[in-house]
Amino acid sequence: MHGIRIAAAALLNTLYPAVCINCHARIEEQKLWLCGSCYDKLNPLPEQHCPKCGIPNEADECDNCAVNGYVFTQAVSVFLYEGPAKSLVHALKYQGLHTVSGWFANRMFIAAQMEPEIMQADCLTAVPLHRVRHRERGYNQSELIAAQLAKKMSKPLLKKALTRRINTGTQTQLHAAARRTNLLDAFVSGKDDVSGKSVLLIDDVFTTGTTVNEAAKVLLKAGATKVYVMTACHGL
Repeated sequence: MHGIRIAAAALLNTLYPAVCINCHARIEEQKLWLCGSCYDKLNPLPEQHCPKCGIPNEADECDNCAVNGYVFTQAVSVFLYEGPAKSLVHALKYQGLHTVSGWFANRMFIAAQMEPEIMQADCLTAVPLHRVRHRERGYNQSELIAAQLAKKMSKPLLKKALTRRINTGTQTQLHAAARRTNLLDAFVSGKDDVSGKSVLLIDDVFTTGTTVNEAAKVLLKAGATKVYVMTACHGL
């Protein structure tokens, strides 16, 4: 049976050659997703960044934090949202390549181990999709990442801590002020109780931080003691 599977995989790769999802060069197996050159182009978040919002920043004070008034305690991202990392997010988010979530979770777990307070969070939850968007896509990419990371951290995943009651649509083309307006009152607390708990909130990309900040406000209002944020990528 094992030999049959190998032969079938070889035939499939012949008929539909595996290609890098970023540059489309031929690769050995599709489960690798990226060619060696594109893997080398994955840019981690610079060491010099704001300790609160994660934006690349060498100054003592962060203008981004001052403008946005973040209520979460700390946000940690792994990669800059560009090039191959952006292609991986798009493959997970829009092409149904679910296994990328585990790869991101592995990298996020490594980053989390460098942050003692994050490792001590009581539970994890993910930024939710509106039910209409969830039905269209069939899954929540952030929840897929959160589920894998929760296993690695041996923490419970609260799938119903938050509900997205307003279908805000895509945020990608909106500037910062419009994002804040678009997300006002978009989230409400859900069935899972977060009172007295520190929560690690998971999303795929931190852009302006508006989405995670609005979600964090709801979690804190519901009784969470602190909210930490982790994302696969940082877009600023």
